[in-house]
Amino acid sequence: MPLPDPSDMPQDPQLRALLRRWARKLVDSDMAADRVVRRTINVICDSPDLLDGAQMNEALFALLRRYAFDENDLASSRQTTGAIAGVGRVWTSHKEDIDPE
Repeated sequence: MPLPDPSDMPQDPQLRALLRRWARKLVDSDMAADRVVRRTINVICDSPDLLDGAQMNEALFALLRRYAFDENDLASSRQTTGAIAGVGRVWTSHKEDIDPE
């Protein structure tokens, strides 16, 4: 599938659908996939020269994959932060059982 002119990318529903299918395979939610697609399209619109050459689809997929990995890292760090905060709540709620004052 040939890619559209960069100025047409934000409105191209076929490109957006293709990117969303790719992104959905790499992230856990539709919202995350939408963010990955939006970031990918924004970067391509700002730097269309990234798609120069014979390997446009591969370059586009590599960019999308990078943002999907960023999204997964962000989700993972949020879960870790939530788990650490939960441990702190458990510790303080049971402190009176351990620390006789």
